[in-house]
Amino acid sequence: MQTGKIKSLTEEFEIKFATGHTLSTNKELGEINITNNKNELQLTILITASGIAINANANQLNVTASDQINLQSKRINIEASELLMLKSEGHFVQEINKDALTEIKGTNKHLAKSQKIVATTGDIEMKANDNIKLQGEQVLLNCE
Repeated sequence: MQTGKIKSLTEEFEIKFATGHTLSTNKELGEINITNNKNELQLTILITASGIAINANANQLNVTASDQINLQSKRINIEASELLMLKSEGHFVQEINKDALTEIKGTNKHLAKSQKIVATTGDIEMKANDNIKLQGEQVLLNCE
C-alpha cells in the first residue's frame, strides 16, 4: 500500500478494492463515491458551495465514541421500520423548550418504581373515550 500526501488532484480517479468495491471521484459534480461489487452506491460525499453532504447506504452503521456523541441540526429525523430503542445505563433526560407531542397508534405503557406528573403552572387534563380507572391501595385527592 502506498501512502503519502496528495498535493493536487486535477483529474478524476478510481480505486478498485479486492472486495469489488470502488472508490471514485467526480470533480465536476464535487462527489466522492464508494460503490459495492454490484455497482450500487454505498457512500457519497457531496462537496457544494453550501457545504458538505454525506449519504450512506449500508447494512450496518456503527458510531462509537469513548466520551460523547453530539448531533446538532435544525431538524433530526430518525425512522425505524421494526424497532427504535433508546437505552441508558444511567439517567435519561428530555429537555424541550416548546410543546411536545407523542402520537401512539397502539398502547402506551410507562413502567417505573414510582410515577410523578407535575404541572408547574396550569392544569393537568385527562380525557378518555371510555372510562378513566384509578387503582391503588388508596386513592388520595387534594393531599400532599
